[in-house]
Amino acid sequence: MDALLFGHNEEANVVAVQPLGGSAIRVYTRTAGRVETADAEFYPFFHLSDSRFIEGFPKKFWLKKLDGNNFYQYLCAFPSSFDAWDALQYALRKINAYYHTSVTSYLDTEHILFRTDMTTQYLLQSGMTLFKGMDFSDLYRMQIDIQVVSKGHRVPNAERRDDRIVFIALSDSRGWQKVLGSRRTNEKKLLEEFIDLVRTKDPDVIEAHNCHNVTLPYLMKRCQMHEIECGLGRDGSAPSSYNTRTTFGESAVEYMSFEIAGRHIIDTWILAQQHDSVKRAMEGYTLKHCAQFFNLASANRRHIHEDRVAWYWENEPDTLEAFASDNAVETRALSDLLLVPTFYLAQMLPFNFGTLAKLGPAAKIESIFLRAYIRRRHSLPKPKHGSQEAGAYADVFATGVFGPIVHAEIESLYPSVMLAHTIRPGGDVLDVFLSSLRYLVQRREEARMVLNADVQGNAERARAAAHHAALRSLINSFYGYLSYSKALFNDYEKADEAASLGEDLLRELVRELLLHNGTVIEVDAEGIFFVPPDNVSGEKGELEFVARLSSFLPEGIQLIVSGRYRKMLSYKKKNFAVLQYDDKVRMKGQALLSRTIEKFGRIFIQQTVESLLNEKFADIHMLYNELVHSLRFHEMNASDFSRTETLRESIDEYEEGVQNGSRNRSAAYEAVIQSKRMAKVGDKVTYYVTGKDPSVPGLKNAKEAGLWDENFPDENTAYYLKRLDEYAERFSIFFSERDFKKIFTSDDLFGFDAEGICVLNKRTGAPAEPAGARLPIELDES
Repeated sequence: MDALLFGHNEEANVVAVQPLGGSAIRVYTRTAGRVETADAEFYPFFHLSDSRFIEGFPKKFWLKKLDGNNFYQYLCAFPSSFDAWDALQYALRKINAYYHTSVTSYLDTEHILFRTDMTTQYLLQSGMTLFKGMDFSDLYRMQIDIQVVSKGHRVPNAERRDDRIVFIALSDSRGWQKVLGSRRTNEKKLLEEFIDLVRTKDPDVIEAHNCHNVTLPYLMKRCQMHEIECGLGRDGSAPSSYNTRTTFGESAVEYMSFEIAGRHIIDTWILAQQHDSVKRAMEGYTLKHCAQFFNLASANRRHIHEDRVAWYWENEPDTLEAFASDNAVETRALSDLLLVPTFYLAQMLPFNFGTLAKLGPAAKIESIFLRAYIRRRHSLPKPKHGSQEAGAYADVFATGVFGPIVHAEIESLYPSVMLAHTIRPGGDVLDVFLSSLRYLVQRREEARMVLNADVQGNAERARAAAHHAALRSLINSFYGYLSYSKALFNDYEKADEAASLGEDLLRELVRELLLHNGTVIEVDAEGIFFVPPDNVSGEKGELEFVARLSSFLPEGIQLIVSGRYRKMLSYKKKNFAVLQYDDKVRMKGQALLSRTIEKFGRIFIQQTVESLLNEKFADIHMLYNELVHSLRFHEMNASDFSRTETLRESIDEYEEGVQNGSRNRSAAYEAVIQSKRMAKVGDKVTYYVTGKDPSVPGLKNAKEAGLWDENFPDENTAYYLKRLDEYAERFSIFFSERDFKKIFTSDDLFGFDAEGICVLNKRTGAPAEPAGARLPIELDES
């Protein structure tokens, strides 16, 4: 086992690591079904740029001058974390005195490098990682779901004494299921039974959907109300919490994060967003949305809206109980699907399992570098200032509908380029960057060999697939790390070099495709979408064609088929839809389908795209007219035309920002203020627009969706009809002006005839066509 990737401590079956006080660590191992503990000494540390900033510190500490000439020259270690924090404040005072500054946090000075998580510190020091020698099935996981009754209120509130938890559903990774609660069980007894059951079962992992925002805060608040110790920890302690922020792609989520001593917390709500952070294909992240997207829901699954929980509790408690049980089982299924790659990453990386499940890619790969430098007692660089000049290459060469489509990608394009050209950050004098990348690629190839081999049984293939996914996610992070402003080993010049070489490769592939009479539709870092030449047909022919193209690439760089599609709708750069051979449609891109639009708009765009791919123009016309009719005659519910946003700051902060001009007004905040209800940071606000003026700014007439009355509907019909036409306008690029007006009109006096309507396929700045090449699909010049 390679120490660079997996750490230099080979201890197996470690299921958790827990700080004890400030100077020790408790290590939990699972052996023969039993969990055993052992305590180890621990010396918290931080790095300094100059020893003068710690000289004179009155408590005991160790100071190590590190090898090399990087910025962080010294490592300071302490008998306890309390002493480390005191030393940190001491160093800050000396830094302020030396530089005549007034910083109050180590984050505000470049002279201190400190990792605050003591578990991570211990794992970095010791070289230990979790779960070595274990399979995912060896990890004991428990899922929980709570059902809350809130009489007379639309949204439950844990601080409201009349609210109460009525059911707690549990399942585990061994197939056990149980629902706690009944009409005869009071809430205090229910909570005590739940805590005792968790302690008895002793899971390594506790999982729930929206665990940090909903489940754990509610459980803890109700325990506090009943004066019960919420002792879910392996040591009997209650969960601890802290404010945190996680970024998924371009979206950031703030929430209260929890930790349980000796156990890990996995939030499947976060797992789903991480999974969707690149392709952004999911409509939402509720458990219902996730189950539908991943086909996890059973045929007889019953979904109950939160507004109806109290009714079912009073009238059909058995249905509510079954609903809670289904939620726990779906949570387990979602975790089974999405958590496995993180499990295998935990065998490599020095993080708590729950922490790792929330981390971004830069922190993951940097931990490998940091562990290696600490072990070799070498100085560390500081992040460079600047920015990347050349971004990842992307271009769209044609708009319209094309097919058949092959999606070919240079596997891990930019990491492959960096290995081929030995591109590494200047501060990495120990060559850890490329060594780590090379080992990861080797292990990915080993996993691929297992996947491609004719192995017996599904378990080995599933394990190889999970390893492959985990390794691929790390490998693909190396290029982005170079241009990350906070990365210790960032290097913008090297990132530009990799980007330039990657673009050269992609452009060469485009030229080669054109020489072979292929039609290039779109290119980005994920690969090339193209129509194969006329003489290439079927899956076998497409695979052979891509293999021939791959032979033109430099050694060590491989082109693979990553997708085959019946048709592709090309809209804009990184905005497209594909029709798969199983007739499912996959869409990508915010310009085509924004995540914040109303439900009716999402349905309209999704179904219009599907009809376009299938050339069903009459269906588009019919859909448009149905929506016009539904809007004009108030046949929609509030959920159909509402939008949902999350509050990122308090109402007071919002109003102060509006008054001092530091921010603009927001419809979501205005709706909350108008409703006069209490709302906190992190709350979701669903609102709609009232009035009659189609051009009214939404923020002036925003109203919370819960206040909409179906008997007296007050939604702004003119506004929403205008919105519908704005969504329709996105498709004008695909039709002549005559055909567009013919399809998107509510005037059906003479009926609708799709005869003669066709999609316009246009070239949009395609590369120069090689002499003598022939395009198999005719394109109108734009």
